[in-house]
Amino acid sequence: MNNPAPVQTSWLNNLPTPAWANWFQQVFTALSGWSSSSKVSLDFNFGAIPAQSELSTTTTVAGARSGATVIVAPLLNTAGIFYTGVVTADDTVTLYAKNFTAGVVNPASTTFRIIVLQN
Repeated sequence: MNNPAPVQTSWLNNLPTPAWANWFQQVFTALSGWSSSSKVSLDFNFGAIPAQSELSTTTTVAGARSGATVIVAPLLNTAGIFYTGVVTADDTVTLYAKNFTAGVVNPASTTFRIIVLQN
């Protein structure tokens, strides 16, 4: 699921808009069937990321196996940087910081919450 949550709600009746209802349905559908999950926190500073490129680092996540879904949630947001994670070996997740801008971006050091959903 790569759809961001919609930012509007229906305040008239305190009911979610159809967009919110769809988003929640996608979340619950995506999560059904996962047999286990693991999570870790990682404090890291990627340093300067060149334009239109990516940097990566690895971290240990016990129980992570190939094919699992990885959710990356940074504590701080950095404009122009998109963070993703992939299980690259048993018990190892590679965290990527991707710079989609036309210039160098140097994100601040932050804490990443990494969740692995294993099916």
